[in-house]
Amino acid sequence: MILQALVKEYENLAENNLVPKRGWCQAKVSYAIDLNPNGKIKEIYPEKRVLYVSAHLFQVQYTDSVRNNTTNDFINFYQTIDVLIIDDIQEFAGVTKTQNNFFHIFNHLHQNGKQLILTSDRAPVLLQGIEERLLTRFKWGMVAELEKPTVELRKNILRNKIHRDGLQFPPEVIDYIAENVNESVRDLEGIVIAIMARSTIFNKEIDLDLAQHIVHGVVHNETKAVTIDDILKVVCKHFDLEPSAIHTKSRKREVVQARQIAMYLAKNHTDFSTSKIGKFIGNKDHATVLHACKTVKGQLEVDKSFHAEVQEIESLLKKRN
Repeated sequence: MILQALVKEYENLAENNLVPKRGWCQAKVSYAIDLNPNGKIKEIYPEKRVLYVSAHLFQVQYTDSVRNNTTNDFINFYQTIDVLIIDDIQEFAGVTKTQNNFFHIFNHLHQNGKQLILTSDRAPVLLQGIEERLLTRFKWGMVAELEKPTVELRKNILRNKIHRDGLQFPPEVIDYIAENVNESVRDLEGIVIAIMARSTIFNKEIDLDLAQHIVHGVVHNETKAVTIDDILKVVCKHFDLEPSAIHTKSRKREVVQARQIAMYLAKNHTDFSTSKIGKFIGNKDHATVLHACKTVKGQLEVDKSFHAEVQEIESLLKKRN
C-alpha cells in the first residue's frame, strides 16, 4: 500500500513511453523503478537494478513459476537484484512455500551486500504466520514507522495531485478535504476523483458545498471493516497489555483471557477462518481458537461482570474510528 502510489505514477509514465517498461517473465509484475531525483538510488548508482513488487504479486509469480516448472528462473531473477522493495510483507502470512523461497532469496541478497526494503502494516514483532527465521532477519535492519500524513502534508499531496492532473480547486476546498480526510493518500486521491466526476457529470462548479457533500458521503457514511489488528489494539488497551504479550506463550490469567476474547471477537467480527485467526493471534491452531470461542461464549452466559466487560470492549471497537 505504501509504495503503490509510486508504482501507479510509474505506470502512467510507462504508458506514455516516458520510462521503460520492465518486468519479469510473462507477468506484468513489477517495474525497475528509477528512484530519481528524490529517491536518489538510481541517481547515485545508475547501474544498479532496483525492483519494486508487492507481496501479493510475488506470490502470484512464484505460483506461476511452480505451475510452469520455472522456479529456478524465478529465484535466479530475484537474486540478481541490487535493491529489492517488497510492499505489504504481512501478506506472506501462512504461505509456507512462498516464505521458504523468499528466505533463500533474502539470504542470497543479504550475503552479497544487496539492499532490501520491506513494508508492512505492523512492526516485525507483531507479524503472525511468518516463520521465525524470517522474522529474525526482518529485525536485522532498521525499522521505521510511517505515520499518517499531517494536515499540511495532506494539503501538499492534494495540491500536487490537482496540479499534476491539470485541475483547479479553490484553496478553501483543498483545506477542507485535508482537514476532514485523514486516513490515507488513496482516500485523498479518491475524493479528488469523486469531486471531479460529480462536477463534470452535473456541470457543477467545484466549490466548498460540493466538496462537503462528497466528503460527508464518503467519510461519514463509510463503515470500516473490523480487522484483527483493531481487535488486538482494543483488547490489549482494555487489559493494559503490550500487543506483543498476546503472541507469547504466557499462561498468565490476564494474557490468556485477553487472547481468548480477541479470538472470540475475531470470529464474530471478521471473515477469517479459525486457522487464520489462530495464525494472527498467538500463532495457535484452529482447535485452540474453537476452544477459546467456546470458553468465552460459556462464560458470557453465566458471568454478568464478564459479559459487561466484553460488551465494553465491543463498544470500544465500534468507536475506534
